Amino acid sequence: MPRQSMRERYRDHVRAAVLETAHDMIVERGWDRVRMGEIADTVGVSRALLYKEFKDKPGLGEAVVLREAVRFVDGIEGVLECFRSDVSRGLAAAVDYTLEEAERSPLLRAVLIANGDPTSQSATGMLPLLTTSARSLDLATRSLARWVTSNFPDLDVQEVFDAADALVRLTVSHLALPTGSRSDTSHKITEVGRRYLGLPAENLSAART
Repeated sequence: MPRQSMRERYRDHVRAAVLETAHDMIVERGWDRVRMGEIADTVGVSRALLYKEFKDKPGLGEAVVLREAVRFVDGIEGVLECFRSDVSRGLAAAVDYTLEEAERSPLLRAVLIANGDPTSQSATGMLPLLTTSARSLDLATRSLARWVTSNFPDLDVQEVFDAADALVRLTVSHLALPTGSRSDTSHKITEVGRRYLGLPAENLSAART
């Protein structure tokens, strides 16, 4: 058991190092110019170990994007949890978080924009990852929809999902073609969702009593 535990810890360490190295290389030079052999050399592991863990280059790319997607969605859920009694502020905070994270992570921004327009400049070299990266939008939509329905269980579930999907895509559209400040964008997108669902503007906890 101790040997197995140590082996698993080493595997987790190597996996994390590989994903971080691959992430940095993708951001620096684009997916097409990332080489499995160079990643193995940089991390200090054999190519055989790298292929055993990820199978092939698309498998590695999928793992990198999935890690970004999970981190991104976990962050959105953490933000929403802080505003359970105020949907307007929660929606605005989620939009603001998305815009801020996209500024911080070039890979996340490229993935989100590429889902909307695979021919865009930001999508260059990312096409093999788009199938997996599309999950990030779906996960974000579902998280947002769950949060709204938990605050307003009387709302139609399909309408809430449609509104959440529209808000996520509006936010992504702003990333591709910014038209205003982050705060203005958060406010405008929040207002679209709030009015579509017929939600009050302030202190929404009162609407649940």
